[in-house]
Amino acid sequence: MERDELLQNFLKKCGWEDAERRLLARDASFRWYDRLTDGEKSMVLMNAPIPQENPAQFVFVDEILERIGAKVPHIHHRDLDNGFLLLEDFGDDTFTRLIARGEDEMSLYRQAVDALIHIQKNIHESHGLKEYDFDLMFFEASLLPLWYIKYVVGKDVDEEGMNEFKSIWQELYKIMRSVPNTLVLLDYHVDNLMITKDNQCGLLDFQDARYGPVTYDLASLLEDARRLVPENIQSEMLRYYFEEMPQFDTEEFRQSYPIMAVQRHTKVIGIFVRLFVRDHKDRYLKFIPFVWSLLEKHLDNPLLKRYKKWLDTYVPKEIRAETPFQK
Repeated sequence: MERDELLQNFLKKCGWEDAERRLLARDASFRWYDRLTDGEKSMVLMNAPIPQENPAQFVFVDEILERIGAKVPHIHHRDLDNGFLLLEDFGDDTFTRLIARGEDEMSLYRQAVDALIHIQKNIHESHGLKEYDFDLMFFEASLLPLWYIKYVVGKDVDEEGMNEFKSIWQELYKIMRSVPNTLVLLDYHVDNLMITKDNQCGLLDFQDARYGPVTYDLASLLEDARRLVPENIQSEMLRYYFEEMPQFDTEEFRQSYPIMAVQRHTKVIGIFVRLFVRDHKDRYLKFIPFVWSLLEKHLDNPLLKRYKKWLDTYVPKEIRAETPFQK
């Protein structure tokens, strides 16, 4: 059947076939979301086409988080064979919109850190999640040479260069993984956080979660690829985190955190180019010079000396400051 017909059958089985439906959001993936409204009631429809998406993984992670008391959308109905979910509607108050309206940033970031702390205090085993292992970490980092260097710099990194790149990340991976593991949401930033109707910090977009370093999501939150988090907020949130989680106030954490941030920035630069070249989505290109600036501020760290040399060899500094494909 055509996808529209499958969707109508799903909504009919759920009793929402007569609801008003309007587009709520699309993101960098193949998923999109509609809001269904029926009088005073509302629901969010996740439309996740198979096989491009795997809504079963979203359900799996959602249920783990719900069991430990994290605020995630409750799943009311599901059709995993065809990729449809009906989810609790958290409303429209993403942190991004709240900040734009002038809400207190420090307070919002504290709530975001509190939500992370809650997860880390309650997740001490994998719960069946895949590990954030070297293969995944290196695949992500490799998006920079495979997409940015190939299509923006305009050259392929030779075998010697890729071997050096892998050797560097093998070394850095050991530093990143010197901290304890927890459930890692992998895309934790203000676009994926909400203040819900019952005034809690709601979590979105966590289907790719892994069991990995406690430093990952904090670095993702405070070194956001789409907005500059003020320095005073970054320093205060790190201070607050260590106050609440004193067991992580260690040299290992302080070494892992910047490496984790750099790995994520490396990955994101490659992803944003891939979204343009492969998927014809250009709205992420404007963020690339900013992400480079976030990455470069760490390159004076002695732990990143080899990586700085590699980047200076393969990515001219003047190119990093340019928005790709704009000429």
